[in-house]
Amino acid sequence: MLPKLLLIEDNPSISKIQRHVALRIGYQVDIADSLASAIDLIEVNDYFCAVVDYVLPDASNGEAIPLTIGASIPTIVMTGKLDDKTRDTVMQYPVVDYITKESRQAYTYLETQLKRLPRNENVRVLIVDDSRNTRKLIKSYLLRHKYLIAEAVDGVSALEQLEQFDDIKVIITDNEMPNMNGVTLTSKIREKFNSEDKVIIGISGTDDNRVSANFLKNGADDYLRKPFYPEEFYCRVSQNLDMQENIATIRRQANSDYLTGLPNRRYFFEQANSLLKRQKFAHQVAMLDIDHFKAVNDNYGHDAGDIVLKEVSRLFDTMFGKDHLVARLGGEEFAVLFKDENHEDNQALLEQFRETVSQLQIDCAGKTLCVTISIGVTVKDTQSTDEVLKLADLCLYQAKEQGRNRVIVG
Repeated sequence: MLPKLLLIEDNPSISKIQRHVALRIGYQVDIADSLASAIDLIEVNDYFCAVVDYVLPDASNGEAIPLTIGASIPTIVMTGKLDDKTRDTVMQYPVVDYITKESRQAYTYLETQLKRLPRNENVRVLIVDDSRNTRKLIKSYLLRHKYLIAEAVDGVSALEQLEQFDDIKVIITDNEMPNMNGVTLTSKIREKFNSEDKVIIGISGTDDNRVSANFLKNGADDYLRKPFYPEEFYCRVSQNLDMQENIATIRRQANSDYLTGLPNRRYFFEQANSLLKRQKFAHQVAMLDIDHFKAVNDNYGHDAGDIVLKEVSRLFDTMFGKDHLVARLGGEEFAVLFKDENHEDNQALLEQFRETVSQLQIDCAGKTLCVTISIGVTVKDTQSTDEVLKLADLCLYQAKEQGRNRVIVG
């Protein structure tokens, strides 16, 4: 179900822009043009978050803010008033953020915040500090933004939390702690995880600039001095996560086949070489090829060929992608490296895949196409990806020679 957003705004032009922004992201939107209508809507709806105007016809001093906060609705305040008094009034409430309406950039920033909130529900942040009050304060900040929370009182217990929760993406750690300080913790985390896996933000109340340098030199991504400004804190956490996601996107694009979305040849060889060296047993590898694919392109056009590749790839991902290493090596050729020793089960899965492909009815511009696939599979105790693929390819050649649409085990 799409998350539901409450817009409390009396200016129709502004609410129209806000609604457009929210709909484009994927929210359901209700609009209230007064405090009274907002009260009515909140009584009968559950809202994921709210965007609240500071000045309304029946609430000229921000009275809508405690309304949504009191209903446990994460609240973003938008205001045309820029004075310090207004800002201080807004910031006395645990709001997600406040945004001034002075430019078009305000709506770009609003869009960014609305995108982040659903993402944050899947991001766990580990707070590491021996001060209970500091942990409580940081936790209150993070909960406003819908983050999941884990806590630790020192570096030793932080490492235990990392073992317990594999969804921790951000570690916020103080330096001055018993048993293991934050700089040492950062160094130990970086022995196992890089910045693409875990963001580390160091914090400290010291005025010694060497502490920030030590954090950064030992692998921290950022540093904040306590007491920190809440808005700066939010920006640092969000921007580090955005950078982490951007790097992951770039890596995913570099490792994915542009047409099918499956891992590409480069990624397959990198991962296979690592897997063959790490797992000391005879691995099973399959080479797969769509039969008579050239005829599909010749008779129906390359657009039809692309549709066939996408449909077969979708089935690849569904049947193998969650448990084994799959890839489109090029053209109509695919490979599977099985990550376990269940050879009989894997061969049965390949046979099931072959049969399922043969039963596909692929719609190509109103025409129904059916294809088959030939499979060669082998088992070899080797650390060479090239070697095991060549053996599987020989079995694939035999499958083609013996009539196609079959599995040959060698």
